[in-house]
Amino acid sequence: MTNRPSLFAKKLRDWRASHGDHGRITQEMLAETLGVSVDAISKYERSASFIRGDLEHRLAEHLGWSRDDILACREDWNTRQHRPAQSAYRLLDDASVAAHFDGSWHKAIATMIDMVDHELGRLPDELAANADIFLPIYDTYRDSWAAVLHQGCIIAKWALPLLLPEDEARFRDGRLIEADMSVDRIHRPLLPGTYFGYCPALVVCKGHEAAAPLLMSSFVHYLEKLAEREILLHGFGTIACSEGGRQVCRDLGMIRLGAYCTGASFDVWEMTGATIATSIFARRSPLLRRCYTDAFTS
Repeated sequence: MTNRPSLFAKKLRDWRASHGDHGRITQEMLAETLGVSVDAISKYERSASFIRGDLEHRLAEHLGWSRDDILACREDWNTRQHRPAQSAYRLLDDASVAAHFDGSWHKAIATMIDMVDHELGRLPDELAANADIFLPIYDTYRDSWAAVLHQGCIIAKWALPLLLPEDEARFRDGRLIEADMSVDRIHRPLLPGTYFGYCPALVVCKGHEAAAPLLMSSFVHYLEKLAEREILLHGFGTIACSEGGRQVCRDLGMIRLGAYCTGASFDVWEMTGATIATSIFARRSPLLRRCYTDAFTS
């Protein structure tokens, strides 16, 4: 299990912290409101348990939660139960870098790029997993990507650096050349607003498909951190280099914009801000659903 609190635990604690005569109610008071034991509330808030299905209606009746909120909590809980144990898969972090890469993020990132190069096979120079290009970008913008470890090896990753407007235009026209990317052409937003993300590679090594839920959760968490700063994506895109990549794009609800400049074998795909509002990401996060609905569909 991940150390990150369940959505149900977080939402329940947030609700307690914002209600009551003095801005907060106790676990005992919440237990009485829901008609469950104090021990049950404690387990809920420690992500050790989820409310029984026949009691879910009390969340709506007594706490005012919407059906979508309850469904999101249930889906998040069910996903957590099917995740591999933490000893099998974990996100790359300072502790794992210290344990497996001699404390060097530079070494860990280089290893990740080698993994991508091996998994994707030979690609045109415009799209190759070039360490000279991506190592400085990933090292500078560590919050814009995540990787999953299995027995000390990197077996999955996503990345979503934010593009400058001129490179967003090149992407939409199918003319974005990854080999031309650099640290100074990646946007680091300081102010609230909308921006465009680009995914150079989403990779899950063969035989490690069970790592996908953890990878998904880390991506949702990244979007949530941006949303908390009032930074939203009016879209994000990728270039699909295989039929498997195209299927992932379809599964996510992305739109094919056209062929990439190297030829029809590669496709340019985009997910708009309005699509994010109803996507699997928003279904896992009430915060994302609310922010993206208000910004792009209201």
